[in-house]
Amino acid sequence: MGYYTRVFCSSQKKPKISEILENLKSSGFTVGANLDVKNLDNSEWTNFELIYDSERLPLLIELNEIGKSDELAEEEISEFIEFVGEPKFLELKKKKVIKHLKKSNYIICIQLPTSDINDEGYNVNGELMTYIERNFSGMTQADREGFYLNNELLIELE
Repeated sequence: MGYYTRVFCSSQKKPKISEILENLKSSGFTVGANLDVKNLDNSEWTNFELIYDSERLPLLIELNEIGKSDELAEEEISEFIEFVGEPKFLELKKKKVIKHLKKSNYIICIQLPTSDINDEGYNVNGELMTYIERNFSGMTQADREGFYLNNELLIELE
């Protein structure tokens, strides 16, 4: 069974896989992808396998864009808005999350293979989410945890 983290991005610009790999490498990780070199510079990608350890299952990375993902991105955003619930007057963090979800243009979803992952895999995922959040106007969500911005837990989800 997989564990999912997501970065909801409001940027119009999308990351290229080559940029993701370069950032992870410059942060000290040895990573690769299951794609050939010509596909690494394409910003219109939808998924790839992020290889961090040849002896482990890869992280599965998916980009779901509003208007281009067979309604998957729209459905996911709607489900999270519903799950977060209607904010009360002083629930400013909840309002911030809902506002960000509504202005998101795409979601980068990372599936972590919990049956076959080590600390390095979790660290790669953390660095990846931080990079996407900071460079593509993102807000991070982790299953069974909640929504984060700049490593601060905004709202907890069960």
